[in-house]
Amino acid sequence: MTVETQTKSDIIQIKAGGQLALNPDLLSSADLTEGDYVFVLPLKPGVIYLHKVASPDPLSREDLSALMRTAFEQSGYTTREQVLTLVRESKNELAEEW
Repeated sequence: MTVETQTKSDIIQIKAGGQLALNPDLLSSADLTEGDYVFVLPLKPGVIYLHKVASPDPLSREDLSALMRTAFEQSGYTTREQVLTLVRESKNELAEEW
């Protein structure tokens, strides 16, 4: 059994204040509507993972772990070492900014 994934893409300009306006077709293809909450995880420079969540309440450790694992895997980070390298690089970048 195969699962087909419908993918729509678009190029969106970041507006003043850092706002992104996603067009209705893109939102619809992601099953997102006005008022929905989205978990946002920056993975690396230039890459952000978005995932619809039920509420604005903080995610449980288990839910957060599952979402992060999915985000890493979908971005090509499939091994523990790859994820640890990404975390180390991110920490170094943050340290340089301070």
